[in-house]
Order: sequence, then structure tokens, then C-alpha cells
Amino acid sequence: MAEKCVLCDGKLEKKNVNYNIYGKSIGKFPASVCDSCGEQWFDEDISKKIQEKERKLGLFGLSRETKISYSGNSLIIRIPKELAKFMNLKKETAVVIYPEDKDKIGVSIK
Repeated sequence: MAEKCVLCDGKLEKKNVNYNIYGKSIGKFPASVCDSCGEQWFDEDISKKIQEKERKLGLFGLSRETKISYSGNSLIIRIPKELAKFMNLKKETAVVIYPEDKDKIGVSIK
């Protein structure tokens, strides 16, 4: 009997899928993929391999929690050094900041 998707009850199929993080492809890995909703699951060993590759490429742990501070009359958000390096941000880099919805701010580099 075929495995079922826990999200939609679709049928899971074994496939090699491209794994992307932060807009970068780090390779193809075997996964169970739902034929209905497209959700992908990696087993524990594959997840460890993905994590190792992320670490090797300097992509692991770029998401960070930070706090909003004050500078004069403005609010500022500090960008961690590792994220700034990955995004090639330097002092005076021009960006556009915009609301994506009530709980999410987007930032684009000009």
C-alpha cells in the first residue's frame, strides 16, 4: 500500500528534487513527494546531508531574530554580520523597504 500525504491524503512518490534555500540551489536529493499538493519530505539521513551542504556553503543559520532599536527619531533594524555578508550589504547600500502584509516587512536591494 502506498504512503499517504499527511496534509491532503494524496499519494507519496519517491523522487529526486532540487533543494533551494535563500534563492540558491544546493543540489538534488531524494524525497517523498505528494502527487496532489506537491509537499516534500526528506528522511533524517538526507536532512543531515542537506544541512551539511548548507553549512559548507555558508547558508546554514542565516535566519536570525533581531530587535528594533532607535536612532534619533527613527526605528532601526540591525542586520547580523553573516546575513549582511551573504547579501553583500555595506554601509550606505540603497534598499527599498515595504510592507508585504500587516506582519511582514520586505526589503529589496537597489
